[in-house]
Amino acid sequence: MSRGSRVLTVMYIAVALWLAFCTVRTWGAVPAWTTLAMAAASLAPVLGVVRETVIADERRAVAVLREREGRRAAWRDAAAAAVARAEVEAACCERWWTSCATEHDPNCAHRTSWGTTA
Repeated sequence: MSRGSRVLTVMYIAVALWLAFCTVRTWGAVPAWTTLAMAAASLAPVLGVVRETVIADERRAVAVLREREGRRAAWRDAAAAAVARAEVEAACCERWWTSCATEHDPNCAHRTSWGTTA
């Protein structure tokens, strides 16, 4: 639960307790409908506490899903980098491409004869 959610929860609980206290204190001293209205009003902050709890649970679930998706994205990035690295290693050297297949770099692993274009 975030700090703001905790503050709201404490405030909701304080308001609910105050309204419950006022309901008990006014029982029999005021008309019954006002006492019942105050009792009903003391239940509203309880709904706020439940709401904050649900929001905290949803935030935790979203954080877990984001972490999992981040791991999947990192794996996909690593796989794409490996494929790109393999493609670059499979390609011939830069000098071979720029010299129209007439010469290779001395350390090229894909040397073919100088006269071929394949």
